[in-house]
Amino acid sequence: MKTYLIGFFFLTTFFLVLDGQPDPVLNKCISNTGSGVKYLKDYRVQLGEGNSNSEFRFKAKLSLRKNTKYRFTMCTDDRSKGQLTFMLMNSENKIILSSLDQNKGIVNPNVDLTCRKSGIYQIYFDFTLNQSGSGTGIVSMVQ
Repeated sequence: MKTYLIGFFFLTTFFLVLDGQPDPVLNKCISNTGSGVKYLKDYRVQLGEGNSNSEFRFKAKLSLRKNTKYRFTMCTDDRSKGQLTFMLMNSENKIILSSLDQNKGIVNPNVDLTCRKSGIYQIYFDFTLNQSGSGTGIVSMVQ
């Protein structure tokens, strides 16, 4: 019995150490948020190849407060085929903000929003052209 307890202790410690390893993409992304911001939340996105439809494949809910300025930062892992993009929609399914500039065809790594109405918003992430990739999206509050 004592042997099992010692083995259990070492296995538990091993998995805790593995879980605590730093994420290089997250660390890089946090440093790219800029100065004067307070980190709020991160979304780690890993997606395989998608089909050709234009719907975003990673979805989550996010609570935002009125009269607060937020910064959304996207970082893509170097091994990804596509670039991480983001879109924010309100409760009426209206697009509030996007990192993809359709007119210029570029993806902005940082986009800011001053929230005009408190509520629950839908946040979407995907990779350009539904390609495979991994990356991190960070939500920060601009102070």
